[in-house]
Amino acid sequence: MMTRILGFVLMGLLPWVGASAASNDAPLTTAVVVERSMPNELMLEGTVEAVNLATVTAKTSGTVVEINFDVNDYVKEGTVLLRFQGKINQAGLLRAKAGLAGATANLVRAEREYQRLNTLFDKKMVTASQIDQARASLDAARAGVEADHAQITTATESVSDTVVKAPYSGFVVKRFIQLGETANVGQPLFTGMSLDKLRVQTAVPQSWMSMVRQYRQADVLLSDSKRIAAQSLVFFPYADDKSHDFNIRLNLPPGTEGVFPGTLVKTAFKIGESNRLLMPASALVRRGELTAVYVVDGDAILLRPVLVGALQGEGLIEILSGLHAAEKVATDPVRAGQYLQAKRIGGAS
Repeated sequence: MMTRILGFVLMGLLPWVGASAASNDAPLTTAVVVERSMPNELMLEGTVEAVNLATVTAKTSGTVVEINFDVNDYVKEGTVLLRFQGKINQAGLLRAKAGLAGATANLVRAEREYQRLNTLFDKKMVTASQIDQARASLDAARAGVEADHAQITTATESVSDTVVKAPYSGFVVKRFIQLGETANVGQPLFTGMSLDKLRVQTAVPQSWMSMVRQYRQADVLLSDSKRIAAQSLVFFPYADDKSHDFNIRLNLPPGTEGVFPGTLVKTAFKIGESNRLLMPASALVRRGELTAVYVVDGDAILLRPVLVGALQGEGLIEILSGLHAAEKVATDPVRAGQYLQAKRIGGAS
């Protein structure tokens, strides 16, 4: 049976070419093992943290008359979390407004009186002391209006404090108060956490810090073999006095999915470069303790044990031993195994 040839290019890497060795109904695709310069990495464990994690406290005292969310509820930014009974606060605002109205009327009277006396002064019908007294009354009236405006601002802020809103979108982690309870100023109400902005904190040994600072490049490795490049690194300017490790924060891109605060992840810091043999991770065959690949040489297919290293991104894995550059491996090991089994049965018959 003649084999068909099928071109194959993997993920835009020009050195990867393909061939096929299979039956007429399903070609067997292959990829070429290549040697590329890849970063040397320092692997460390890190803990995922939420950038926005805060506790909302009461800015006014009062009885809770409305609670809209509980633990684990998702809240959008600006949504009302709870309300306090605000009759006293409303009364304070009404008093401030009434005081402003009285002060404004007093200012109008003071202005008219000053203008009247000033006209009479020009005609030498009043004394200078009367003008000075009128001017002082006008200044006092203006100061009274400004003071009442400040009172209104304070009272308005007090009224707004009876409505507690979410400072950002996220989940309620803790709730510290119940409906009907009376809160005091500064008492914790809710703790909220946002998943929109996350970071990973890890500790780097002192001996590796010079290399880590030199390259300033790191990835976060997830359990599903996915790698996320850190958007930026924040280096703490001091080491722990006991472990002598330096803490580093890896800021993740906004909206990163599959990462949750409190979980452990692997971090990979670039500390140099070296040439490595690479092939698609999908070509690996794992059978118990055996790790192997199907090597394709023309029409011949051979299952060969290999020793592999870490995933290198782009779906590639490092080959430590068992393969050489330019050798071809089957990218679909299941199909390659079926083809090899069918070939053996055909040869036996």
